[in-house]
Amino acid sequence: MPLLRRCIRLPLLFLHTCLGVVCILMGLGWDRLRGNDSQAGLGRRLQAFWCWSICWLFGVTMEVRGGDLGDKPVLLVANHISWLDILVIARFWPVRFLSKSEVRRWPGIGTVATALGTIYIDRGRRNGSSEAIARMARQLRNGRQVLFFPEGTTSPGTTLLPFRPRLFQAAIEAGVPVQPLAIQYFAGRGHRSEYAPFVDDERLLRHVVRLAGEHSTHAVLTLGEPVNSIGRGRNELALLSREQMAEALTPSRRHSA
Repeated sequence: MPLLRRCIRLPLLFLHTCLGVVCILMGLGWDRLRGNDSQAGLGRRLQAFWCWSICWLFGVTMEVRGGDLGDKPVLLVANHISWLDILVIARFWPVRFLSKSEVRRWPGIGTVATALGTIYIDRGRRNGSSEAIARMARQLRNGRQVLFFPEGTTSPGTTLLPFRPRLFQAAIEAGVPVQPLAIQYFAGRGHRSEYAPFVDDERLLRHVVRLAGEHSTHAVLTLGEPVNSIGRGRNELALLSREQMAEALTPSRRHSA
């Protein structure tokens, strides 16, 4: 069965990705002509549908727990497990992601990401973090919701890696709350998925092929309580956010399939 699922899913994924890139760019072009907000117009609706449909194709179901994010500007911080994180988050919320600068050069995907307002960080440049903070703060002051992964890399999702607090400065400069978001992936009977994590320098194509053979995966996104940034330093914001996310990832909070 895994081989059959791969034979069906992978060609459909290729076609769906190509079609999605074209449709989203056309939708964003339409929004630009009509003067619509790129995060609330046709392009955004097509993005949300595209993310949902890829997850559906791979047998990924999604569930949101916790409070309501609303539409107020917040700096979202989430643990990072897989490339799936981007899809399941964008399925629900029109956030602007902070991404490594290499994504901008990815064929098709990079063009869409840039058009949707992705903020890039050049980690090889001396002032890369400072420039990213300034861009993030500007988007937050303009009423946007911005998300970054404070661990800086992916992990298996059972525990949290140390947080890098520097980018929390964007919330302080913009005067907006920090919103913790914990992501988990489950297989059958509430067990954590062994196939969703994209770790250990695995090749992206290899991981996609491996995940395509899975029967189903359940993604759980848990929103914590917003952390007020007023009067707090970035280290404190990182600590308070990390505590909430760690609590959401404890075994007692696991999803029961």
